[in-house]
Amino acid sequence: MKKTEKTKLLKEINEVAIAAGKKLIRYQKKLSKLNVTHKAAQGVVSEADVETEKFIIKNLKKVFPQAAVLGEEDYFLNVKDKENGWKKFEEEEWLWIIDPLDGTSNFLSGLEFYCVCICLAQKGVPKLSVIYWPDKNVSYIAAENEGTYLLNNETGRKKKLLIEDHKTPLKNSLVVTGFAAEKGEPFNKEFELFKKVMGKSRGVRRLGSAALDICLVSQGLFGAFWERGLAPWDMAAAGLIALEAGLKVGTYQNQKFSPFAPTICVGTKKTYPELISILRK
Repeated sequence: MKKTEKTKLLKEINEVAIAAGKKLIRYQKKLSKLNVTHKAAQGVVSEADVETEKFIIKNLKKVFPQAAVLGEEDYFLNVKDKENGWKKFEEEEWLWIIDPLDGTSNFLSGLEFYCVCICLAQKGVPKLSVIYWPDKNVSYIAAENEGTYLLNNETGRKKKLLIEDHKTPLKNSLVVTGFAAEKGEPFNKEFELFKKVMGKSRGVRRLGSAALDICLVSQGLFGAFWERGLAPWDMAAAGLIALEAGLKVGTYQNQKFSPFAPTICVGTKKTYPELISILRK
């Protein structure tokens, strides 16, 4: 894909993400009227998630119709194997990976820390990413080998994000994480890791949107991020944004990043290996 094609697609993807974000803002103003249900081991889902995803898919099909679609809400409605069903999507030549509302629990509580995630992947590898933060009216935009940018949609100004300070160790870094929705043994293991990292860092935050967490690491506001049990729609767009911002991204076992992997770790050249040494044990 040529640079001019990437630029055009990113502009169109961002327009879809912004329009979806505006829908979410309208939905959040009438929270008491929203239909809310639960997905097994995945937490809550609302009418806002479902309808916004339909809107995104409809418009992305106009942008790049040859791509298949892996959307969170469509997946849980139509795929029988909820745990491993997304594996078949890895080999799609082109694939839209969509989370219409990352941070649903925040959204339903009236908090404004949530976002829209859209990624275009080829054979399971993210190529173009847009994450739109409605509350700030900013977009995190990345293209493979083209860098990551923070776009102020109000002014049109773009700022390149590139993490170049690799000297700050984990012990002096504020880091961020999340926990899988299911409780039981996996949750307990992750909480043990939480305590270990807390003891080795300046502090740990849990903000409720993995995608925005990773974007904030890409801005240099946090020193690292890790989490187990995320789905492709949680990681695809954010993973590329982090990589193109100069961060190291991989699994707990220090394997190459994949949106389809069971774990993710994001950090600088200094914090990443320190965090991996804790996680891989």
